Amino acid sequence: MSYYIVFVLHFMIWSFYTLAAWLSKGDSKTFQGLLFIVFFYICMLAAEKILCSQRRGFFVTLSTLFFYWTGKLAVDPLLHLLAASF
Repeated sequence: MSYYIVFVLHFMIWSFYTLAAWLSKGDSKTFQGLLFIVFFYICMLAAEKILCSQRRGFFVTLSTLFFYWTGKLAVDPLLHLLAASF
């Protein structure tokens, strides 16, 4: 059950990262990289606190990051296609 909680929490955090990255689109790549590091660290802290293990927290963070970005890459073209039709 704790992995499910971490998984849902990470998806919420990565969604907030996407919003923050969208709002800071005019910033330099350095600051966008720092933004990613901050959100990755927040995910790591949440996973470590809930799972009580740094190693499991790291691997769960990497896996949720992979699943989130894969889903985002799959859904974004569909959303752009829908927006263009209206």
